[in-house]
Amino acid sequence: MNAKHARSPVIKVVAGENEVFGDDDPAVPLNVFYVSKSLLIENSTYFNIILDSAPGRAVVFLPEHDFLVVADWLDLLFHDRLDLLQKDTLSFDTTEKYLVFADLVGSEKLKNVVVDTVQANVAQYSIYTLRDLQDNHPSLTVCFDIILEHLAYVVVTEGWAQFMNQTHSQTETGSDQDHGSGRSAWNDFIADKDNLAIVNKLLLKVDALNGEKAQNTLVSPAEREDCKWHEHLSEETKANCPRRGGKKQECT
Repeated sequence: MNAKHARSPVIKVVAGENEVFGDDDPAVPLNVFYVSKSLLIENSTYFNIILDSAPGRAVVFLPEHDFLVVADWLDLLFHDRLDLLQKDTLSFDTTEKYLVFADLVGSEKLKNVVVDTVQANVAQYSIYTLRDLQDNHPSLTVCFDIILEHLAYVVVTEGWAQFMNQTHSQTETGSDQDHGSGRSAWNDFIADKDNLAIVNKLLLKVDALNGEKAQNTLVSPAEREDCKWHEHLSEETKANCPRRGGKKQECT
């Protein structure tokens, strides 16, 4: 937020079709926000298109009923941080909700901040997480890719024996399923023929990372300082990505 945005006309943003009121302050709708027009245009392709096509428009109804998500997005724009993401991990349901909204409004900033959170906490996930994502969250392909690369990195740096000897009690499955404790998570995983596609993807990724290791370019997914998994809508936003300046790797 800067002086340019402070001088800009204010747009009334309504999350949903109608205003929603709470008990704490019945006079103030919970899902209505008054936001600088220039801030919206700068940070959302959706608002850019809507407001550009109707310059005099003062009210925008968002096809998004979860006003808390909208509020969090605006907090990110105003304060350049999202308190929700300061937690150690996000559930995949929550991750999906925010990424869907980011796609709706065309906010690469929100999407990339959420992806960065998944990346920073990738070491907490196991191969069973990939099955959970495949079955229950097919839209979270970026999360699948990050976790797959982390697991392959573990194999490349610690060896297959270490990876295969992990028990269920040593891993976080990413789901509510109880697989027991003290048993080999890997053996149980490959025993299920429905997991073979995931195993094949892991093998291919291990081969790719072995190639990077041979070229001395291997980097831990949790420690990457580039924006490999970011989405950039233009060369300008890519150039302005906070992960570009002074980092070891560049945005690709």
